[in-house]
Amino acid sequence: MSEDLIGAIQQILVLGKGDQGRLEYLLDMLQKGKPLTDSDQNYLKIMVPLYLSPKDSYQQNAEFAIERLSNEVKDLNQKIHSMQRKGFEKYVGRKAVLFFFTVFVGWNACQVYLQPFLSDFVSNDMIQYVFPLNLVANYLNYGMVVWFGFLILLSSWPFIGAIHLTKFIISRKISK
Repeated sequence: MSEDLIGAIQQILVLGKGDQGRLEYLLDMLQKGKPLTDSDQNYLKIMVPLYLSPKDSYQQNAEFAIERLSNEVKDLNQKIHSMQRKGFEKYVGRKAVLFFFTVFVGWNACQVYLQPFLSDFVSNDMIQYVFPLNLVANYLNYGMVVWFGFLILLSSWPFIGAIHLTKFIISRKISK
């Protein structure tokens, strides 16, 4: 009888019916071979017939449990997929911002070299607006800051790459 009762409690737990905490406690007590109190026995006398009485309902309960578990698996798969997607978007987004910031600062740092090529397309009055960072730096009398910032950004890329390469190698070793 104890084995039948253990199986019945497990089925009720899978169905998600009743007081989950109490049923888990009762299951633990039965598996350890400890006696149940009168109130616990009365609770099981009500719960077992309520959810597992006829054989037809056993089949229905099993189908319900299978459907419920498959829905939970689908939900978990969707959550995992969305977490992976968000992680990928964050990873790509941060690097993309840094890359475009580096290109922007580099564009302004190379004004001296680019201006002769652009003079055919942009008038001399408007050329300062093609390089807005230099315009601001010159206004504040910090002309070389743009070059210095560009050198710092360029030198940071190998370090960032090395960090991510190391993380990638470590993740491959851990997964094996």
